[in-house]
Amino acid sequence: MAEVYLVYRVTPSKSEVNYEELKSTIKKSLEPKYKVDKVEEDDIGFGIKALRVYIRMPESSEEHSSDEVENILSGIEGIGSIELEYFTRLGF
Repeated sequence: MAEVYLVYRVTPSKSEVNYEELKSTIKKSLEPKYKVDKVEEDDIGFGIKALRVYIRMPESSEEHSSDEVENILSGIEGIGSIELEYFTRLGF
């Protein structure tokens, strides 16, 4: 079965945030339903960072959707905005 790979850019709602704690919260909120491959920091400037979240999910499943991923991410305290930067199909 093929999978879909999603990459989100997550921006915190405030400049002073514990990035390690936010990364952990993101992983706990999405897993085990969605596979979080990694969460990395991306410098924006002036000490402000965004997070890139790399997620895999089954392609043909009514239980998994990018809309649900976005709802989960936007419901996490400390997240200001989310943006789907990239998605692709993995497998044949």
